Amino acid sequence: MEASYFTTCLCASALLLLAGSAANAACTNATLVGAYGILEQGQFIGGGFSEFRAVGELTFDGKGKGTRSSTIWYSTLEIAVEGANPISYAVQPDCTFTWTYVNGETYTGVIVSGGQKAFYLETSNGDPMRTGQAERVRGGQ
Repeated sequence: MEASYFTTCLCASALLLLAGSAANAACTNATLVGAYGILEQGQFIGGGFSEFRAVGELTFDGKGKGTRSSTIWYSTLEIAVEGANPISYAVQPDCTFTWTYVNGETYTGVIVSGGQKAFYLETSNGDPMRTGQAERVRGGQ
């Protein structure tokens, strides 16, 4: 549990530092546009698995809507493929953002490199602790 707390604090600190460096460029929902390849990892204490890794794609329409799809590996050696799940998102002028699934699962992150990359972590209560990074692979600027 201590390692999980430490990891969460470390990731939150990194997001704050990155947000400070991104503050010079004003961001909007249009900053996140196109398809982004994602790499995620996380932990879930008390479930049937304790760790997971995921690769997939986030898409953003530049207007506050998008989708997330992924393939997830669980520490139980199971693999799950998730189809496109709808999301809504909001970008702040300081280049921080949030996105939410229809089920209420929420993520917070920061956009860097003029919208080419993003780093994020899950902020939902009671859900697995998940961190991720995304890099634009098509569309957008």
